[in-house]
Amino acid sequence: MSPNFESLREQLLRAGVTPRRVQRYVVELREHLADLTARERAAGLDARQAADRATALLGGEAELVRALLERTPARALATRAPWAVFAMLPVLVFVAVIFAIATTMMHLMWPMQGRTFAQLPENYRTLIELTGVVANYLLGALLAAACIVVALRQRLTSAWMWVGLSLIAVLSGAFGIHMHVFAADGPYMHKGGMVFSALGIVYSNEHPDFTATFGVALLRAAVLFAVAALAYRVGRLRLQPSA
Repeated sequence: MSPNFESLREQLLRAGVTPRRVQRYVVELREHLADLTARERAAGLDARQAADRATALLGGEAELVRALLERTPARALATRAPWAVFAMLPVLVFVAVIFAIATTMMHLMWPMQGRTFAQLPENYRTLIELTGVVANYLLGALLAAACIVVALRQRLTSAWMWVGLSLIAVLSGAFGIHMHVFAADGPYMHKGGMVFSALGIVYSNEHPDFTATFGVALLRAAVLFAVAALAYRVGRLRLQPSA
């Protein structure tokens, strides 16, 4: 009977061995098993006997798992420091990207100050809209997806993964790149124009409405977290048959 390499793979991943190292080890075992089988066939055994003999010579599943763990004491970073991978790193990346986008937009839009959105060149309007989509919707979703992929690949069920998804959702809900357009002779900007901010402030009659701002941020965070949680659960279910 052929060894269950998928079961071995799951055990090694759960033990913290990196997916790349596990894949390389499984390939080595399969090649070694094929060599052993060919050698036993050359010795005169039939196909079934050769396969059984080769499997016995290769070793049991527990023995093979132990052999790699002894050769590879180091564990994946996501296993050794989940707080860093799932919580600290996504927050740092989010803040760095938002800061970089905000700084770049400030320099690009400086020559256009005093203009309304309709008065901007077409390429500027396209850039503003694209930046808003990336910063407000894609960035948080991509970071959440990265956390989910790492957790699923390493078969982790760490609470730090949920902490990371929560932080990403809150940051994505509260921060981004937002453009506010005000009419001329309004109470907030007497000459009209635009204001860019990293906070998703909601304005009412051109004045900040902090209640609405908090409500929108909470809704955005809840939606992103719910979608991420659903994606993680679906991923876990898809992995169960091979566990």
